[in-house]
Amino acid sequence: MQGREDIEQLFRLYYKPMCLYAMHYVKDASIVEDIVQDAFVSLWKRVQAGVIVNTPKTYLVKIVRNGCIDYLRHNSTYPMVALPNDLNQEISDDEVLARSIDESIIWDAIDSLPPGRRKMLLLHKRDGLKHKDIACLLGVSEGTVRNQISRALKSLKKKLNKRNIIFSHK
Repeated sequence: MQGREDIEQLFRLYYKPMCLYAMHYVKDASIVEDIVQDAFVSLWKRVQAGVIVNTPKTYLVKIVRNGCIDYLRHNSTYPMVALPNDLNQEISDDEVLARSIDESIIWDAIDSLPPGRRKMLLLHKRDGLKHKDIACLLGVSEGTVRNQISRALKSLKKKLNKRNIIFSHK
């Protein structure tokens, strides 16, 4: 890593995946953003100090993970009995990052759907609402909801298959 341009490139490439990764631990988006930004600042300071960081993505994953653990330890009202699997190094840093990048790509694909279709899909898949409930909520027919969700899933599958991401919508 040479300097500012490298950090900016890493930021563009890994900021969103790192935030998604951190959200698995800390459920507050503003805290997650602070943790991830602090990780990039830490990396920047190391580079400015002349420290060679051979694997910046691994460094970022570790700093983000540690930031999440520190936050949870200091701000949890409950004792931390169980931690996510990858905290015990059962999942490699590369696998964690690959999963977060895939998740970022999936969310970008969802965000690219037409607004109404995206809303129906999220209400159904994320929020667990039935087609009938979505239809009542949005003032449309149940058939429209079924049709729009089906189109959304087909569109996502097509987009994600192009990126070699296996998309199962069960």
